[in-house]
Amino acid sequence: MPETPSPSSIYDAPTRYVSRLGAHHFAHLRAVAEGLDIADSARRYLGIGHGHEARSAHLQTVESVRAIARRRGESAWRLIGLTIALRLDASQPTLEDFIAERDLDGWSKSDVAEMYAEAYPTDSRSQRRQHLRERQLALIRTIQNLAAEQPLATDMVSGWFDDVTSKKLISAGMLTLGDLNRKIARGGRWFSALPAIGKAKAQRIAAHLATLLPRETRVEKPVFALVTTPSLFGASPSPAPTGTVNPLGGMPALPAGLLTTLSEQLSGSYSPALPPRLLAARNDAEAVEAWIKARAGSTFTATAYRREATRLLLWLQYERSGKTLAQMDVGDCGDFMAFLQNLPAIWISRTRAKPGTPGWAPFRGPLSHTSHKQAVIIVAALFTFLQNAQYLNANPWPLINQKTGDDRNRSLLDSKALSESAMGQVLAFVEKQPPAPARARFRFIVMFLEAVGLRSAELLGAKLGDFTLEPEGWVMQVFGKGARNRLVTIPGQAFEALQDYLEVRGLGGIETAPPQAPLLASTRDPMEPIGYQALYEHVKGWLNKAVTASALPSNERLKLAGASTHWLRHTFGTRAVAREVPVDVIQAQLGHATIQTTMDLYGRAPIKRRVDELGKAFG
Repeated sequence: MPETPSPSSIYDAPTRYVSRLGAHHFAHLRAVAEGLDIADSARRYLGIGHGHEARSAHLQTVESVRAIARRRGESAWRLIGLTIALRLDASQPTLEDFIAERDLDGWSKSDVAEMYAEAYPTDSRSQRRQHLRERQLALIRTIQNLAAEQPLATDMVSGWFDDVTSKKLISAGMLTLGDLNRKIARGGRWFSALPAIGKAKAQRIAAHLATLLPRETRVEKPVFALVTTPSLFGASPSPAPTGTVNPLGGMPALPAGLLTTLSEQLSGSYSPALPPRLLAARNDAEAVEAWIKARAGSTFTATAYRREATRLLLWLQYERSGKTLAQMDVGDCGDFMAFLQNLPAIWISRTRAKPGTPGWAPFRGPLSHTSHKQAVIIVAALFTFLQNAQYLNANPWPLINQKTGDDRNRSLLDSKALSESAMGQVLAFVEKQPPAPARARFRFIVMFLEAVGLRSAELLGAKLGDFTLEPEGWVMQVFGKGARNRLVTIPGQAFEALQDYLEVRGLGGIETAPPQAPLLASTRDPMEPIGYQALYEHVKGWLNKAVTASALPSNERLKLAGASTHWLRHTFGTRAVAREVPVDVIQAQLGHATIQTTMDLYGRAPIKRRVDELGKAFG
């Protein structure tokens, strides 16, 4: 029964992580006692992001709680911090699997436990371990009831954050938890005055504060509800009705006040500039919905369209005294573009509130250059559609300069891809892990996508019947972006990874596997597909562990902290360019509509050609 390293090592640590004990410290200890990895538990409960910091924070927490237990004369104080592994025979199912296998959902817990114990009797050693685990958890709960403090907004940050973070917060004027709460609630880059604190670290600080003060009242923003007077922000808003239905198809983006105005339009107080002959829409909301149904080719696109249309309608109501789409002129278009570039603070959500409630606003933060550009493109497309459908008799957007230019801060050579050394270390990490369905699935995803370059949706939607052996080699038919079919080739690396993965799933090889089986499957059922969120979390989790355990330079590890499934598609593109695959071949494999898109994303190919040609001329 191994014990965690001696807590005495904490005195060598330069950073103090525990000053006052709160409920979150005990939640961390319980999670670790139940088998959660120390780093994962520290990230969840202590707001610690790095492995070595998590270890130090854990040891300090153990020492602090042990000290209290010793002072109370608790004979079992040494149990705090112990790792008590409850090992099961490999052939022995978990209690949950036992219930599912025998259809015992309707039975009481005591009956199920009795049947499980009869089917799988425990030996004395296992019983002792279980007894120790129960004593350990009971002791943690006892000490928590005695010693856990409730953080208050008036508490100094130094009591609840590590001393390094506390010094930075105090130097920036955030002395108490309340000060920090108000700063975060204002939104934007609230952390800009904190040295060496980036967006990721700031998010951990905010998440930890939310853990400390879950019931703390956040700084409220005005409810985004329309009023009957032109001075929308200057006057008190009318009470927002409840129970209204979103006319834009269910997206939680239109607050209740806007719905009030739309319902007035429905009653006949408004009509478009021309009788709609091609579009059966009685108001702007219905016109937007018709546009989405006609033009959005996917759920993702529909969501983006609704979001931008909603923001425009809100802007017209709040900033243009309730203008409709038909009443927008050239000046309004220019002002809206400027508004998107410099969002007022009042338009940015300060809390995670639901639309139409205090704290909600249409934007989560200032728009990036890419988001601003995309918003303008979507809004202009909406007006073009509505004019063509004769809902509007004029479209002001073509009359203004819609170009937003390039992002000055974006490097043309940046790519969200894994370098060859990073990929090597990721695969080396995977090979060191014990065989398991999750390991096999991740290995397949990495090696297959690096060599094929599919999108996540294409990987999730594929079936084994999509593969065929042609005279030229193995190919796969893909139903891709824009509802378009294309063929992708399956190189040797991808084919071998597929065969290995199918073998682990018990399906043999691609030649004999059921054609209806999903390409990517649940770890529990080889015939059960998985969803996007499961894929994202699976790949993200494995990549994070692999990168953390790697010997990569710190700057590369920092870059790869944001790596996800889509990075593997970019890895294919950059790797293909580096190995001098013709750009038109890469374009066809990736399914880009134009070769220019491929060249823009993977610009090193034209750079190499320019260097070679100019070197010949001026070398």
